[in-house]
Amino acid sequence: MTDLVGDDMGEGRPESLRRQQARLSAELRAGGKTWVEAAEAFQTRFRLNPRVALRSVRGWSQAHAAEEWNRRWPNEPKTFKSFSYWEIWPGRGGYSPSQDNLVRLAEIYECSVADLLADLPSFRHLDSASGATLVVPRGTAIALEGEIMVRSEAESLLRDLLGRRPGAEATAPPPADVTSLCRLPGEVDFGDLAQVIVKWIQQLPHSKARRDMLGKLTTALAVAASAPLAELAGTAGRAGTAPVPDSGRFDPATLAHCEAMMPNLRKQGDVLGASSTLPSALEYRRIAEQQAKAAPTGAARDRAVAVYAELTQLSGWLCFNMGDYGSAQRLYDDARAAAHEARAVELVTYILCTMSHLATWQGQPRVGIDHAVAAAAWAEQSGSPYARAYAADVAVRALTADGQADRSREALDREYDALQTALSGRGPRQSWWYFYDESFFWSTSAQNALKFRGADQVIAATDKALGLSDQTNLHNRSFRLLYRAEAFARQQSIGLACQTITEVVELTAVNSTRRIEQRVQQLRRGLDPWRRTRAVKELDQAIRAYRISSGQLAEAGA
Repeated sequence: MTDLVGDDMGEGRPESLRRQQARLSAELRAGGKTWVEAAEAFQTRFRLNPRVALRSVRGWSQAHAAEEWNRRWPNEPKTFKSFSYWEIWPGRGGYSPSQDNLVRLAEIYECSVADLLADLPSFRHLDSASGATLVVPRGTAIALEGEIMVRSEAESLLRDLLGRRPGAEATAPPPADVTSLCRLPGEVDFGDLAQVIVKWIQQLPHSKARRDMLGKLTTALAVAASAPLAELAGTAGRAGTAPVPDSGRFDPATLAHCEAMMPNLRKQGDVLGASSTLPSALEYRRIAEQQAKAAPTGAARDRAVAVYAELTQLSGWLCFNMGDYGSAQRLYDDARAAAHEARAVELVTYILCTMSHLATWQGQPRVGIDHAVAAAAWAEQSGSPYARAYAADVAVRALTADGQADRSREALDREYDALQTALSGRGPRQSWWYFYDESFFWSTSAQNALKFRGADQVIAATDKALGLSDQTNLHNRSFRLLYRAEAFARQQSIGLACQTITEVVELTAVNSTRRIEQRVQQLRRGLDPWRRTRAVKELDQAIRAYRISSGQLAEAGA
């Protein structure tokens, strides 16, 4: 197994962002797409605003665009800085182009002025004569290789959920016939629905407004999801409405509802971010705690306590990603005690693994090793190959951080062997292992290679990890891209490093977490020797455009 992450792990260089864009542009143009249609595809695929997309789709840098301008209007010359200011706008640090400049930009890009401003907010919904229908950004229906496709069922469901007219009474029925929604839960994929929400929310021009809206949506959907658990106005006595459980009475349906929500909450955190998910997780944790206290002794109580333990661990994980390490530790400790009480051996293993991860991240790798050793012992008792593999995985990361090359490689070999057993399908797979697969192994291999091997091995490992990744898990994808960016920086491929970091900044514009922000800051500081280069300056512009306006990231280029 050791050779799998050695020098022969892969020799191909990953395709750069610029080459991806050039290839896609050529394909779209060959398919008869106009520059505007191709730019709309770029907006969706690369998360660009229309002004950047209309330039990038032609393969032009900002300096090249300025040259095109100066060739046409030499008496009113522009530099790349002018294009930078216009493209950052309406974010902080940008300047709005004048009407005359917009007309000239439209001429250069062969589009309309409206195409250049398609990302600005629309207030048509305020017109009392118009219905508040959901508008999905242009370009989302274009099929691109490797892109997450949004199902029409997901869009339809969201339209029905948000389709009430402004000012309508809260108790008024939605305008659409919702009887057809009964079939949708089984047909609409969570990732599809989350992507629709992300694309919709990105129409808001400011990051703070996006987060505020996501917070309200999260709270509202949590209340709606708990309808069987809490009485909603006007539903008492209505046929088909579940009775409100007494908080002092054990209700199996309530507990089953909490169990069913956990996979969705985990994926919501991966797609929409920790801060948007934590309120719902804590509310379900509170409900599970009530059920655990009310449950009769025996199997019912063990099950209820295990549900409480899992929701507590999930809440700790979300706090961890938000940078609240103290709360994460307290929640993990509570979750471990509850899992032991429930005699849930595999869950104990998982919680110990997350405790190891937390300690290693905080710069305490020996504590991380201690937790990993305990996790491995319980994993053997659980009989789960996923438990054995993940216990080895966190051991790799802790041993790597502690500088123990040989022991970390031995743990990597153990992880690989256990993973092969797990992937063979022997034995049941608990829901919390949803994230753990072969791509995770290669991601950990990349971390190990960053410490002990060369940049080529890191790039090859991240190439495998990204190729096998669940594209809806933006959290894991972002970290894998950042490992790759660090490898590029070590090779002094500064342009590729900056492009990759920019991809993460854009990818997490709505759902970033504190841990991702910390890694971005760390990598940007490492690029200080090249701060005057064009690539780093463009990275700083992207960071300002996507982060500074919401106060998430201190200016990196000072």
